[in-house]
Amino acid sequence: MNNDSEALQSLFAWLLQDPPTNASSRDGEPSSPGTDADGDGVDDLELADTDPLDSEEESPTLSSHCASEAFPPAQGGQQLKLGEIPAVQDRFYALLKRRVKTEIQRKPPLFPWESDVSEYPDYLLEEKVPQPLWTPQFLSLNLPVPVPEPVLVQLLERCQDLVQSSLRQGAKLVRAVEALFPGQPQTLNEVTGLVLRWAEAQRGRQEPRNLASLLAQTDLPSSYEAATPRQQMVLSLLAAQDIIGSLTVDVSPGQPRKHRQWLTAAGMLDLEAEYQSGVEFPRLRVQCHLPCGGSLDMRCGETRATSQRPDEGCLSVEIFDPQPDQTYSLEVRFHNKDQKPLVFAICPKP
Repeated sequence: MNNDSEALQSLFAWLLQDPPTNASSRDGEPSSPGTDADGDGVDDLELADTDPLDSEEESPTLSSHCASEAFPPAQGGQQLKLGEIPAVQDRFYALLKRRVKTEIQRKPPLFPWESDVSEYPDYLLEEKVPQPLWTPQFLSLNLPVPVPEPVLVQLLERCQDLVQSSLRQGAKLVRAVEALFPGQPQTLNEVTGLVLRWAEAQRGRQEPRNLASLLAQTDLPSSYEAATPRQQMVLSLLAAQDIIGSLTVDVSPGQPRKHRQWLTAAGMLDLEAEYQSGVEFPRLRVQCHLPCGGSLDMRCGETRATSQRPDEGCLSVEIFDPQPDQTYSLEVRFHNKDQKPLVFAICPKP
């Protein structure tokens, strides 16, 4: 017990003594109070934790005196236990915390790779938010008024599911945007019909209806937010129609090859689908040039073909004896990208 008390008294005296002087003090240039060896100010956090007793002038003699007061001899020559004096215990922890802070300030700890204290620029500490992988393609959408990216992201998620379904084009468009306009099915169906007729006129090279008339207003809105609900429906339907068209690849004996491009955050994705039907072994082949390492996965029911590569370059998958009017989903994934795959619908026609 006496040995323990003596050790505690020594530790207590060490906590109370002044920290080692710096080089300037050894050279005869006394350092100003409140500065360390480099001339920097004392950490403000230390001042917040200053114990009231620390305001006393400390000296080796005073330190020993405080230590003896912290552990006074009891009657009969027995030392009191530290646990019997809560105030002393609190004082001990306060001094220990102060001394540790002083030692860290005097000689900061280093990382394993450091030989000296280094300053790191703030921008290295900024959290890097990954850019959405598939959204750069939105810049190429043929829209009269830009649609906000959150709306387009929601449309892309819905369209990727819908391109694999057997629904008619009008039903796909309604399903794609209905979550944006809840409780308005009648108006949405009406506007969808207008958009389909306008698109049909465009494809048939007929005299297209004026887009301003399609938007039911003399002038186009200045932005999506400034548009009326009906105009927002038109803009959302046009965006969904463009996205579905980019993700759907119809091939037939009359048009055996189709080409698609999709701009990603990693670079341009090039896709070419080829359908060979008038041969001994009909096949459906898809070739992609990936801007980085990735994989292709084409499937329909139990039929499946996959391929992958670790770096930028070409990949291909093919399925023999494909069934006409069946939709084969093609999932494109990039390695080391925590994103959902981009899904195309490859549709061989008779």
